[in-house]
Formats: sequence, structure tokens, C-alpha cells
Amino acid sequence: LSMDESSVNTSQLKYILYARKSTDDQKRQVRSIPDQISDCEEITSRLKLNVIRPYLRETKSAKKPHKRILYKKMIDDIIEGKYNAILCWSPDRLARNMLEAGEIIDLVDQGIIKDIKFVSTSFTPDPQGMMMLGMSFVLSKQYSDDLSQKITRGVRRSRREGKTATFKHGYIRDDEGYQRPGGKNFELVKDAWKMRYEGHSLEN
Repeated sequence: LSMDESSVNTSQLKYILYARKSTDDQKRQVRSIPDQISDCEEITSRLKLNVIRPYLRETKSAKKPHKRILYKKMIDDIIEGKYNAILCWSPDRLARNMLEAGEIIDLVDQGIIKDIKFVSTSFTPDPQGMMMLGMSFVLSKQYSDDLSQKITRGVRRSRREGKTATFKHGYIRDDEGYQRPGGKNFELVKDAWKMRYEGHSLEN
């Protein structure tokens, strides 16, 4: 979507560029941090935004609150008045949990964050814009929750099928990832567990 360039007078605003990538995104083609920054710089040049350096490059998941050091620094600096606007690639780079999403929306509502510019979508700091931003955050959270459930189901299914990503004593992994009894080692481990079940210990 094209950005609404006339909704806010940006000439007096101080933007902070926030980019984020995490291991949670491996299942989805989310642009890398350099790509996010490159796209944001194109917006900066086109709109002549005053972006304060250094850029914030976060490599933490946003699924749970209070886990991102650079995000917290950004919010603290905004509250202190060092910045009053954010430049980011998309809403899901800012938040994937409702606590931090609500924090951002509240700062916009108070007028402390005066504008947020996204590459992937448009935003206006008015009731309609905040409603759309809130919906974007909800969808981001729903995606993370759904992905987590799918991964958990996949791990459980693999274990039921005899597949694990970790080494198991007494077993070897075949070319298809299945755990197979490992000959003499398997028999030794089996005997050890049998002895433990019968009440034997290392002392006796």
C-alpha cells in the first residue's frame, strides 16, 4: 500500500529506524535486516524524514514481552523525548504480543509517538489508523501463535513416528531421520534400564 504522505507534518519529527529479525521467522519469508533498512532508507529519502542514527537492529523474537533490549531502549528514549516517531518495515517487526502492541498504541494515543511510518502499509495517527494498527498487531500475534502450535504438533508427530532431532543413547539415526536400535549399545542401554527397574543401583 502507498503511504499517506499528507496526514502528518514530518519536517519537525525525529524518527528512529527499528529493524528486527528472529529465528521465529525461519518458516516465513521475512525480509532480512539489511533489506528492511534499505527499504526504510528509500522512504527516508523520498519523504525527507529526519532519521536519528544509529539504527536499531534487533535479533530477538517479539512473541513474548520484555525480551528485546533494543525495543525497550527505543521506548524509553521515546518517552524521554529523544525520538517522537518510528520508521519500521512492517507492524509485525514492532510487536507480536499484545502487551507491547498496546504500549505502542497508547504512546500514539497520548501523542508521545507522533507518527509511525511503515514500508509495507500505511498508518495515520488518528482513531481509524490506530484501529488498523491494532488489527495488524492482532494478526501478527495470531500468526505467531498458529506457527507455534504447528511446530509443536510437528515435533509430537515426529516423536510418535520415531524421529527426533536429538541423540538418544542406544539408538542410531538412519538416513530418513528415524531412530533405530544401535546394536550392542542398544542392548546395553536396555539391560541398564531393566536393572534400574528391578531396583538395582550403581552402589550394588
